[in-house]
Amino acid sequence: MELDLKGLGKKDMLLLKEIPQEREKVIRNSSSNAINTKFVANEIAESLHPTIQYVKVADIIEEGRDAKTFVFVPDIDAGTKKLATFRPGQYISVKVEIEEGIYRRPYTLSCSPKNAYDNIYTITIKRRPRGIVSNYFLDEVKMDDKFTISAPSGNFYYEPIRDAKHIIALAGGSGITPFISMAEAILDGILDCKLTILYGARTESDLLFHKKLEEMAEKSKYIQVEYILSEEENPNYQTGFITKKLIEKYMENETSFFVCGPLSLYDAMNEVLKEFNVPNKYIRTDAFFGRMDLRGNDYYNLTILARGQEVNIPCCARETLLYAMEKNGINAPSKCHVGECGFCRSKLKSGKVKTFDGTIRTADKEYEFIHPCASFPESDVVIELPF
Repeated sequence: MELDLKGLGKKDMLLLKEIPQEREKVIRNSSSNAINTKFVANEIAESLHPTIQYVKVADIIEEGRDAKTFVFVPDIDAGTKKLATFRPGQYISVKVEIEEGIYRRPYTLSCSPKNAYDNIYTITIKRRPRGIVSNYFLDEVKMDDKFTISAPSGNFYYEPIRDAKHIIALAGGSGITPFISMAEAILDGILDCKLTILYGARTESDLLFHKKLEEMAEKSKYIQVEYILSEEENPNYQTGFITKKLIEKYMENETSFFVCGPLSLYDAMNEVLKEFNVPNKYIRTDAFFGRMDLRGNDYYNLTILARGQEVNIPCCARETLLYAMEKNGINAPSKCHVGECGFCRSKLKSGKVKTFDGTIRTADKEYEFIHPCASFPESDVVIELPF
């Protein structure tokens, strides 16, 4: 095959001949130092979205009955010098080793994003019946204890492009934590919106951050709080539950609804908001499990395939595949624990599982992927973990 050199003169050909020689000259005269592969953009991305963060407990604050706030700061000795920033309403996943088990639990950050710039995170944990991790934190955790946590995650935050300027926060029990963060952000000038909090609890002693909420409401006309007690009559509070009439009192022409609390609150608010014909784009719910009919205490064999190894453990029909792995000391990937983030997404090699509606995407169903954090066994099961 002949090259078509038409249009190239002798001078042009000589220049082409000299190019390799010039290249060799540049290489010989270059510095012997290693080429820089660390760029500013990569450093910023790593600081905003670290794979893991190492923290230690700097303070523990009592928060009413059976609840505590834990203040985390970077564990510099372990390699974390700066905590990642977050949006008010996001959570972190905390890894805890208790006896033979390895557990991860998501906890909403209960502080302003501004605190992250001062290298401070806070999470607030309320005791739960048979709550292995919550009881461990409240009974065992002390100052200077160290933990590994995830980067902040989740979509339960105010987005001005999507949400109305006025938010009605429907909170129950410890579900107040994301709204504490949002209220703090309003006071710090980070969020530009109006926040009305309707906060339900059983009794006055069950209200978390009561004093703090009052102080924040006094400081800003954009923060308003109404308390509703279901098991105690008190002239200073509403009695009963959050109702359609109470919500209607605070609604504006355009209002976004953020719901966070126990399952009973989601059920009730879902019906109320349907009656108001609120568009779905104006309804935000923190990740939660739907109702599921789980019966029987049958045990099945759960086989886990990972990194060329095979492990067999028992799994009860009333417990998730992830929980069975956690309590048996298997370091399985997880974050949200409700089938939303996809971090634990695993291949279902064989067997049958029951999952919560909405936690499995269409493509996952087609190619037989599941989220162990939201899947219950209905037979012997074999799964392959994503690492």
